[in-house]
Order: sequence, then structure tokens, then C-alpha cells
Amino acid sequence: MSKDCGCHRTPSSAPKSEDLTQSSRRGFFGTLAGVAVALLAWPKAALAGGKSWVAVPLAKAPKLKTVGGSMVTRIRGKELLLIRDGENSAHAFEAKCPHEFCDLNYSTDSQKIECPCHAAVFDLSGKVLEGPPPRPLETYPAVVDGERILFNIPS
Repeated sequence: MSKDCGCHRTPSSAPKSEDLTQSSRRGFFGTLAGVAVALLAWPKAALAGGKSWVAVPLAKAPKLKTVGGSMVTRIRGKELLLIRDGENSAHAFEAKCPHEFCDLNYSTDSQKIECPCHAAVFDLSGKVLEGPPPRPLETYPAVVDGERILFNIPS
């Protein structure tokens, strides 16, 4: 009863260390390539799933080309304050203060959103820092994607 269970290999039947190294390298670089492709494709894949993303080309929004730029515009019937606060970072907020619906302004110096009517101040997450507003600002996700900024504005 001499069955070969594989636990006693002769030197000629053992896997070569070169084969293991090449196989390990191939697996590592295959995984690395997969992760790189996933990271590069993420914004497009994430955006493709929802029909609420709106692309604003920077050529048509020159105020958003530079960091610190802001503008008010209407997208999908909503008046929005758009802010670019970083090379790869942007935000969209309702453009009216929730207190008495005065127009909001973005201060590049303080990096805060301000309401001139009653001295309300909001941070870039929409949180009320000062003043009488009863609630934070409505915010909408934004992604800088090359020469455009994508905003997730529900219809």
C-alpha cells in the first residue's frame, strides 16, 4: 500500500523557487494593476450610477477655475452657491440663508459662507457657526473631474 500523498517529494517533483517567485510577482502586479484601474475609474463609475450628477465645464464657469472661486447659478431649478476650495475639492450649497432667505456670499479670506442680512456664518460643511439660522445649509456633493466639476443635484 504505497500511496503517494504528496508529502514526500523528491527534489525533481518539488516546485521550483523560480516558479513560485514568478507566480507571486504576477499575482502582486495583477492585483496592483486592478487597484489602480479601480481608483482611476471610481469617479466615473460612481457618477454613472446616478442620473442626478450635473457637469459644469470650467470653461463655462471661469470663477471656478481657480481655488477660492465661487459663483451663484441655477441648476435643475435650484439656486446654488458653488465653491471651489481646493485643487480637487468643490462644494454646492443652497444660495439663500435659511433664516430669511438673503443671498449668501463666500469669503475666501475666512473660507466661510456669510449672510450679510443678520451676520450668519456657515462652514464648508453647511454647519451654522454664528447667527440666527434655524438649520444648516442644504449641501450637495461635488467632485472635481479634470476640466469640469460634477455636482449631485437631485431633480
